[in-house]
Amino acid sequence: MKVYCDAPRVPEALQPLLDLAYNFWWTRVPEAVQLFESMCPPLWRQVQGNAVRFLRLMGDETLSRHEGDPAFLHRMQGVHNRFTADVGDGECCIQRGVLEMPVELHPLAAYFSAEFGLHESLPIYSGGLGILAGDHVKATSDLQIPFVGMGLLYRQGYFRQRLNLEGWQYELYEDLPFHDLALREVLNEDETPLLVTIHLPDRDVKARVWLAMVGRSALFLLDSYVLDNWREDRLITNRLYDSDRKIRLLQEILLGVGGVRVLEALNITPRRFHMNEGHSAFLVLERAAQLIRQKDITFEEARELTRSSNVFTTHTPVAAGHEIFEREIMEPMFRPQLERLKLTADEFFALGHRDGNSSSSAFEMTALAIHFSDRINGVSRLHGEVARKQWAFMWPDRPVSDVPIGHVTNGIDLPTWIGPAMRDLFARHLAPDWENRLLDEELWNRVDSIPDSALWEALEKQRIRLVTSARRRCAEQLRGRNVDTQLLNALLTEPHEKSLTIGFARRFATYKRATLIFRDVDRLARLFADRDRPIQIIYAGKAHPADEGGKRLIQDIVRLAEKPPFRGRVLFIENYDIGIARELVQGADVWLNTPRPPKEASGTSGMKACPNGALTLSTRDGWWVEGATQSNGWTIGDGRFEGRSEEELDAFEAESLMSLLENEVIPLFFDRDARGLPVRWLARVRESIRTITPFFNTARMVREYAETYYTR
Repeated sequence: MKVYCDAPRVPEALQPLLDLAYNFWWTRVPEAVQLFESMCPPLWRQVQGNAVRFLRLMGDETLSRHEGDPAFLHRMQGVHNRFTADVGDGECCIQRGVLEMPVELHPLAAYFSAEFGLHESLPIYSGGLGILAGDHVKATSDLQIPFVGMGLLYRQGYFRQRLNLEGWQYELYEDLPFHDLALREVLNEDETPLLVTIHLPDRDVKARVWLAMVGRSALFLLDSYVLDNWREDRLITNRLYDSDRKIRLLQEILLGVGGVRVLEALNITPRRFHMNEGHSAFLVLERAAQLIRQKDITFEEARELTRSSNVFTTHTPVAAGHEIFEREIMEPMFRPQLERLKLTADEFFALGHRDGNSSSSAFEMTALAIHFSDRINGVSRLHGEVARKQWAFMWPDRPVSDVPIGHVTNGIDLPTWIGPAMRDLFARHLAPDWENRLLDEELWNRVDSIPDSALWEALEKQRIRLVTSARRRCAEQLRGRNVDTQLLNALLTEPHEKSLTIGFARRFATYKRATLIFRDVDRLARLFADRDRPIQIIYAGKAHPADEGGKRLIQDIVRLAEKPPFRGRVLFIENYDIGIARELVQGADVWLNTPRPPKEASGTSGMKACPNGALTLSTRDGWWVEGATQSNGWTIGDGRFEGRSEEELDAFEAESLMSLLENEVIPLFFDRDARGLPVRWLARVRESIRTITPFFNTARMVREYAETYYTR
């Protein structure tokens, strides 16, 4: 496979830096991060960890200085040696111009997702779905599973979040500088850009293809900004989750249909096609159409032949999370496909209805994916149960228990999310190669041998790092909004490094109930007014641009944060991204998770916080149903949601949350021995790390997909 790389110009002696910069492998390896940062720390902060842009902006004088520094060259070569050991020689010798790249022609799976969260420098993700997809790709590389990803390259990515003087979220969109991203354009053998074409009734839509390397694994991204396209078609891949329904439909056609055509053009033949949510479900139709053309068979025959190699993962029980398109929008665009599929219009639209009824005007992408998939799963044990009930009507002859929807509980890519102090602690007290032994329960049992003083020192280091960064970010935000100087002073002058720090960072959907803790604000104020046992809450998260309810939750938090005793102790960090997420999960003492059961399919932010020493405080929903024990965190409420109205459930769980804070969480954190150590708290931290880390990781998750869904 040929690609074009618009690499920065660097001296020959520093060429290994290009190999590192153009593979997202470096983002998970502290030695690689430190190597880049050491070259020019101010510039590294300015580019926010974008290694390609960093090298492009670096002055000749700085490059020359490092070119002649034997110590730096030795460090660089050491990191590069580890890189080649991990990913092989095929990713080496990156340079400006046309390159020949190895490509896996027979991957175990091709994984289609509307978003991928690899690193903050490539902001083509909005929340947990994309972060999970990114972590999934990283784990396939570590496990050396032949694998390719397929997504879209959004020219403006997801929006940049800002708050106005009233604390109301507004959105900013900026074009991403593709030449400054760790991407290469895929070419034909004659070195012209590879283009895939989608045929619409009145025009063709073309898309370019970009390659992002994640260790050994390739991620292909389609981009409709092609000059031959109509102006409006160039904007198909402009924004992630565009609110215009026609553009949204075209995005999903491009992802599903165009993605399959990319694989065909590159002669890549996956064993399984994995749909990460329903956004990519049109791939099943393109696969059927290709088979009909190749073998001259009926649609039903093609459906059965392809169905056995389709895998579908559903990620939410919330109705709004399941994509639906109206027939009046779809029919004109799919007219050319009917002949290829040998279907009438009614037969075609029946494929996207829950009971196969063509009379409905709604075409459901989840229904299409289910109709065409041999293996279907939810993303936690509880979600599997909920999904079987939710979709049982599609198997009217089966009891709910026999509905063929299983579950693979989500996990996280530990090397991405572990903090520096905890990483070093594990290397010293567990094993130097602990990152390669994530599933080894005996290894994680060794946390019991970590001395209290060493564990507490690591936790404090990471908390101080978070608090310092969060307050700096918030102060910059407040100066930009010209807010009350008293609030600014509270951020900058009061000591907060020793405060019990509660983290809450996620998408601001209303069912996640970000303000549940404020339901009895007077009661909470008494806890915040206690100077002997100081606490603080740090929030971050974006509401969807069309979600007024989510935006109102953000505004409520911001307004409360301006009043005593919350001033300087309730923080909201704007423009949540992967970088901010890392700081929060690494530095929080308590990770607060308050979804309204059973609407959280899994959730993964708490999984990231636990190995960093945070204790979970969560409702009984999603992954926590499997993760909770009597002594590794706290469960809000009793998990009973049937028979209770939303108001009754909110009132009950808010009371439970406050009671836990007052009677267990806060007293335990501030209970110190003669050495000033919270010994009982640390015992609970050890239990959390020991019980949660070896299961809730992507090494286990991806291995489970490979063994149960990709190979059987």
